Amino acid sequence: MPNVVLSRIVLVSAFVSSIVGGVYGYFAHDTLGTGVALGAVFGATFPVLDVFVFQGRIGPDPRRLPFPVYIGLRSIAYVVVIVVIEEVVVGTFLGPWSSAGITLVDIAFALAVSVAANLMFGMAQLLGPSVLLAFAVGRYHRPRREERALLFIDLTASTATAERLGEARFLDFLSAFIADVSQAVVENRGEIHKYVGDEIIATWRLHADRNDAGIVRACFAARDRLAARRDDYLRDFGVGADFRAALHGGPVIVGEIGTFKKEIALIGDAMNTTARILDACRDSGRNVLASAALLERLADLPAAIAVEPSAPIALRGKSASLQVSALERKTSAPLPGACP
Repeated sequence: MPNVVLSRIVLVSAFVSSIVGGVYGYFAHDTLGTGVALGAVFGATFPVLDVFVFQGRIGPDPRRLPFPVYIGLRSIAYVVVIVVIEEVVVGTFLGPWSSAGITLVDIAFALAVSVAANLMFGMAQLLGPSVLLAFAVGRYHRPRREERALLFIDLTASTATAERLGEARFLDFLSAFIADVSQAVVENRGEIHKYVGDEIIATWRLHADRNDAGIVRACFAARDRLAARRDDYLRDFGVGADFRAALHGGPVIVGEIGTFKKEIALIGDAMNTTARILDACRDSGRNVLASAALLERLADLPAAIAVEPSAPIALRGKSASLQVSALERKTSAPLPGACP
């Protein structure tokens, strides 16, 4: 995760937690200042704990564990951190909350907050943070027209890999592939819209003026990530992972669909066009194709990426062809903002 993104998350978390800590400190211990200080420390600590421990940066990735086990471990870790900070750090510099030190009520409150926060985190992980927020505020209860940049990613040689590994092992392979690609998308401020078999659909909001090239960085950061982990894939599955990608942008209608199972749907010609560009990748042997319409709306493409205009592609049901360009890496240097 880029440092600037982590810094923003830490600041927001510290601010929200300081409010919660202040309210609890005032009513439970009549110590508003200590409560605010504690909350800020907790809020600043938890995102760092999440990034380096619960996203597998310094050890095994616990996100591969069963969901109840993962949430349980996170909640226990949060409680332990809270107790340690209160007893050791805060106790050393500010003194205990009361003459009795930390109480059972404090521990119970810490457990309740930890479980609630981690259940919310779990829901966000299942649905996607942006989707959870959209459902919570009813943003797409009525369909809305938005401009989106679209990234369609398709695992190459998926049929041959599935036949080689068998269904159960291929699912493990696909899970690892999706996790690696999704990490690159999220780190470059993209939203995972949907997983469709061995395909991944990610989106970015487009503004009227020039837009950040996060979609391009995400695509090549994902390729870098898979290349860096090639030995791991070969060791675990006997085969590496690669993909084709199509990049396009335009207006889509965004809205809630479903009753027993709800999701946010993106409907429109831009979605169909991106799928046709992905087909063109297969037909032309190109790994990454982007529409000229999208590239014109992006500012400051990474210097490490070469843009090579390709032959226009015909779109089914349309008289006009679409101008596309192949994107290729010029150097082996990592992209700005990309994480290995």
